[in-house]
Amino acid sequence: MDDLPPALLIDILSRLTDSSDLARCRVASKTLNALSDDVRSINLVCSMSGYLKSRSPETKALVTPFKAVFKDLVLRSRHLESVSIGVDKSLGGISFDDVEDESDDLYLTDFNFMKEWLPRVSGELKSLFISDFWVQSCWRRSEALTLISSSCEFPYSL
Repeated sequence: MDDLPPALLIDILSRLTDSSDLARCRVASKTLNALSDDVRSINLVCSMSGYLKSRSPETKALVTPFKAVFKDLVLRSRHLESVSIGVDKSLGGISFDDVEDESDDLYLTDFNFMKEWLPRVSGELKSLFISDFWVQSCWRRSEALTLISSSCEFPYSL
């Protein structure tokens, strides 16, 4: 792997469809860890299995919180042009009755959460996609659009 040109490795890392694989690559190799900072796109989706593992008493302590993984990826990146964060469509079938707590770990348009990372990457950002977990976000008010409009200069209107 060390024999491959850095530009080729960055291109490979940039083609990963799920940035959780990028997070795994960072811990697999010093070279990949260093080069992953130059990826131009982050696409992170919380899967049903990830959600269930974060809720299970047996595995909860072993799971890095979704927002923490995302912030680490974004804040270490140097030239982000595209950010996509959301929840898998399979989570759309979860109702209020299935959720026992009032967590906000998948309330991704939370102003305070977005304020931690969006201003840092907004300079080169060309694309932004955020999809909340409806059960956690539907009753919360978000000021996400205010923050987006004040932080980002997209070439096209929202």
